[in-house]
Amino acid sequence: MVAIGLSVVVFLVVTLVVVSALSVSRTRRVLLHQMVEAYAPESASGPSFVNLNVLRTQRPGLVRPLERLIEETSLAGKISLEMLRADLPLRAGEYVALHVAVAVVLLAILLYTWGNLLIAAAAVPASYLAIRIFVKRRQNKIARAFEGQLPEAIDMINSSLKSGFGLLQGLETVERDMPRPIKDEFAQLVRDISVGMPLDDALNATCMRMPSHDLYLFVTAVLVHRSVGGNLSEVLVGIANTIRARLRARDEVHTLTTTARVSSYVVTALPFILFVVISIVNPGYLSPLLTRDIGRLMLAVAGATMLIGLYLSNRFTKIEY
Repeated sequence: MVAIGLSVVVFLVVTLVVVSALSVSRTRRVLLHQMVEAYAPESASGPSFVNLNVLRTQRPGLVRPLERLIEETSLAGKISLEMLRADLPLRAGEYVALHVAVAVVLLAILLYTWGNLLIAAAAVPASYLAIRIFVKRRQNKIARAFEGQLPEAIDMINSSLKSGFGLLQGLETVERDMPRPIKDEFAQLVRDISVGMPLDDALNATCMRMPSHDLYLFVTAVLVHRSVGGNLSEVLVGIANTIRARLRARDEVHTLTTTARVSSYVVTALPFILFVVISIVNPGYLSPLLTRDIGRLMLAVAGATMLIGLYLSNRFTKIEY
């Protein structure tokens, strides 16, 4: 038990160090952004072009060679896009370095705790899945918040068009008055247009940064209007109503599947709760699971099957609408 407790403490300390490093990196980016805006404030016609991606900060010496190696492959663009969608201040090399660091730490903890290299090797896929799940959950959270704000943003653009202003002024209104995350996406869209990027390319780039079916409807309507003409205001009203109906359906589905999702979490947590309770009531009862190879193998198989069951149960309750 002492070894397990020590391993948990080491893991928490390493996690705290990694999170602190990421926070410092993000804080430095924000400070640089504020310093640049002090000399290039937003004008009345629109915001100045300040792209945070060009504000390069100093990286640890061990990360820079890895960054150069990753940037030479096609993987760098995919990782950078994933980090952008998750709103994480990490480059491709830093993301890979984080994977390696977490895998090494978990490998050392499991090897010290269990003393079995085969079981400890499970740290590599486990760390990869844990980070991927974290990134994916952040992306889904941002996408859901964006889709929830999109109907109101379309209404703002529609009001701007009805008032006699152009599409760009409507986009600037959304950037100025709406909260994050839709504020950030439309701010980047306005910056792209301000520096000379064609509107079609800027809208397509926004769809790439934010993979949302509802946003795709809006972008398609604007592009079709630019090609064949028509009353864009009426089309936007219909799109906003359609998106609101989809959001209501999504909320209803989420409510109806709450019981199944909570049940899957309870069933997954129950073995861990029983393990803790039995360890307190009768500490020696579970010692064969921790001291013998067959017991450790049983725990590893049980953990893997529990993860598979949790994944399948979540997939069953995920309904496309």
